[in-house]
Amino acid sequence: MKRIVTILMPIILLSTLSHAGTPEEISKSYFEMLKQKQWTEVAKLYDATALKDFKDMMSFLLEVPDEIAPRVLGTFFGPGATKERVKAMSDLDFFSYFLRGVMAQAAQYGQLDFRKVEVLGSVPEGDSIRHVVTRTHIGIGEMTMEAMEVISFKKKGDKWGILMQGKIKNMAQQIKKALESKQQ
Repeated sequence: MKRIVTILMPIILLSTLSHAGTPEEISKSYFEMLKQKQWTEVAKLYDATALKDFKDMMSFLLEVPDEIAPRVLGTFFGPGATKERVKAMSDLDFFSYFLRGVMAQAAQYGQLDFRKVEVLGSVPEGDSIRHVVTRTHIGIGEMTMEAMEVISFKKKGDKWGILMQGKIKNMAQQIKKALESKQQ
């Protein structure tokens, strides 16, 4: 399970940016929210449809056998998480608790240090989609990661929300595959 969380951390961290202000401004302020562990506020940055899609993608977690459910759900949603409680969560709460759980697991490898985000530019796609190119620098314990990311935003009304990237879909498939292999 720890290996899965290690794989998930960069994917989630680099794909969680959005809402008030421009996508470029949001991309910078996002890391401050992560430093302050404002998981609900981070979840609010997502496009509502993206949050629903995420919960739908991860719904297989509610199908794990009862004998491993406390451990699996506890890993992602905190101690005492039950299938019923997780299923009843709003899309926003589901993502917020999931993010909190993943970040708690990642902290076992060393303190996360959000060192720097550089917004290199953005590319509009019509009036309601913008793709922001960033270079991020994240430290986990003694390990430093630098990554170039394209983060896609969608505008609804006057607010921007992050769109789920293909990496998130792949993450869901990786977790599902890992759980299936442990059950065999």
